[in-house]
Amino acid sequence: MKIGITGGIGSGKSYVCRRLETRGISVYDCDSAAKRLILTSPEIRKGLTALIGPEVYLSDGKLNKKAVTQFLLSSEDNAKAIDAIVHPAVFRGFEQSGLQWMESAILFESGAYKLVDRSVVVSCPDEIRIERVMQRDGISREKVLEWMNRQLPQEEVRRRADFEIINDGIADIDKQLNKILRNMQQTILAIAGKPGLYKLVSRGKNNLIVETLDAQHRRVPAFATDRITSLGDIAMFTETDDVPLMDVLDNLKKLEEGKKASINEKKASPDELKAYFTKVLPEWDRERVHTSDIKKLISWYNILVDNGITDFKETEKEETTEKASE
Repeated sequence: MKIGITGGIGSGKSYVCRRLETRGISVYDCDSAAKRLILTSPEIRKGLTALIGPEVYLSDGKLNKKAVTQFLLSSEDNAKAIDAIVHPAVFRGFEQSGLQWMESAILFESGAYKLVDRSVVVSCPDEIRIERVMQRDGISREKVLEWMNRQLPQEEVRRRADFEIINDGIADIDKQLNKILRNMQQTILAIAGKPGLYKLVSRGKNNLIVETLDAQHRRVPAFATDRITSLGDIAMFTETDDVPLMDVLDNLKKLEEGKKASINEKKASPDELKAYFTKVLPEWDRERVHTSDIKKLISWYNILVDNGITDFKETEKEETTEKASE
């Protein structure tokens, strides 16, 4: 599942991305990628030179920021012309990066939202945003407002986004991230008799539209007779109580230090699979958990890691805490 993070200037979206990185989730920074590609891509250099003139690059090869800013702010058409040169290269970079998360200040304006499955907006009251940028960049209030007015209004971004994180210095960022990640887990589905995992795309009157969590991203209908189960509702048998699947996945993540499974579930022998699973869940029920279940667990874990979904247990704890307080 691909997720885009956006927010207006001063909203603190980069801070939220750093919080994600502490959880092992890498985020593709579109702004940093654009700055790098402007200097390294022959295609972009050629396009900007033709658009703005030879003065766009300094004698040492660096970008002439003053010339670009003057051109950019002189008209809306100029800004769109620069975007048409830079954005396609940035988008290709994201698709080639193998990352599932991207940060883009202009997720909707640039069309980058088409590359992701879910979008998250980081919001903040305007006055706090203004103060942040003034202190960070050492610029006037009027200049900050000028930049803010060139971006899509925050209310419009909030309307378009699937999730919102309030970053006003008071609201708990990690708690909000937990809720979002848990919501995403609930949209990850297993379908009886079908390999792999699926994500929920939309709900119809008599069926669901789901998409495979693989490179093909095939969309297919799923019906009640297909026995569809959310991963958050699955548990594994032990000699005492059943253990939620998310806890088991978290154990596996710790064993592998966040990387994909070190065992090949397709080639490993039954004894090798059992020995491996004992490291993950020592008290597993040897009679009710079969080698096919262990293979499926490892396969699902690898799929989730490939899709950047690795925050298993923290969201479960958050859910338990909330239910206890209700």
